[in-house]
Amino acid sequence: MADDGTSEILLKADALIRRSRTYVAGLPSAQKPMAPPDDDLPVLTEIVTEHDVALATAPPHMQQHLDALREELSLWLEQELPHAVLKVTDGLADQLMGELTHQAERNLLPRLLARLDGTAQKPPSATD
Repeated sequence: MADDGTSEILLKADALIRRSRTYVAGLPSAQKPMAPPDDDLPVLTEIVTEHDVALATAPPHMQQHLDALREELSLWLEQELPHAVLKVTDGLADQLMGELTHQAERNLLPRLLARLDGTAQKPPSATD
């Protein structure tokens, strides 16, 4: 059987289970002392975010650097995001104006010209 690391993982899991269990022979389960809570053991109901993983894997001396990087990123976003949004919305506004101008020339202008020279049909009125 090829060793893909499974046996090592199982050994580590077994060691973790043994470390967190308290065995007292002969006592009914209700009388067995509870193992003290171990803060470094994950709880299966906890949601671990990528941010938490990054902080957990960073060496302690890097924490201040991570905080500084996070602050710098936040400041950069505050400065750059409004400009980026304006650039995109200006582009959309230009595109919208171009499309409306094209539609007005194609559809509205002929209707207006026909209306001015009297050849257009009047739209039905609300009382007709």
